[in-house]
Amino acid sequence: MTTGDNNLRLCCYGSSSSATPVAFLEEAYSLGKVLAERNHICVNGGGKNGCMGKMNDGCNDHGGIINAVIHEMFVLDGAEYLSAEGSSGRHSLIVTTGPNLKERKEKLVEGCDGIIVLPGGTGTFDELFEMVSQRCLGIFSKPIVCVSVDGFYDEVERLLKRAEKDKLLHVKVEDCVKIVKTSKEAVEWIEAQVGKEGGGAGSRAKTRGGSGGNGIFREYGRTLGVLAVGFGLGVFFARRK
Repeated sequence: MTTGDNNLRLCCYGSSSSATPVAFLEEAYSLGKVLAERNHICVNGGGKNGCMGKMNDGCNDHGGIINAVIHEMFVLDGAEYLSAEGSSGRHSLIVTTGPNLKERKEKLVEGCDGIIVLPGGTGTFDELFEMVSQRCLGIFSKPIVCVSVDGFYDEVERLLKRAEKDKLLHVKVEDCVKIVKTSKEAVEWIEAQVGKEGGGAGSRAKTRGGSGGNGIFREYGRTLGVLAVGFGLGVFFARRK
């Protein structure tokens, strides 16, 4: 999966803190490098520090494409990886507005083929659990994978499995989110999941309806199917009378 229509648009979450541990930064750089080498688009929050900054470095250093989405409140003191001028060429920058991060989060996952989550703080947790919840509800249908560097997401997996065991999660944990050890594993796993669906980014672009169109349409399809069967049975028994 390196050329042509097989390139993927992958949303990547991760820390923006300058205090991010070196091991996390190294894995973030590796993620950017792998995405670039496989001709996948790296979509992220547009910061120049922490995991975000390092994944951008890795992607940029190896000729990859970066789509940055940043809220205007973070565009200060040069905290953004790309400037408006730097968004020309192969990279792009979207600056969102509003009283909260709603628009930014929607833009990050819009049209994506999957989500990769690196270590991060509460902002990263917020993004992760919102999309995991949407996947469990069938609103978002794309694969989600966490890179558990130094065991960072092991406890998240344990928590979700406890919720599943206690009947608080109505789907299996592995159907919500995958936990792996390295960025390379994460990218290869998403490639495999997309491969099962068939086609690359080019062939899927026509059918994408936003962040979770396929999941929504499936739910609507099931509902409409049930209503159709109920209507048919109603007509049948009415005629028998």
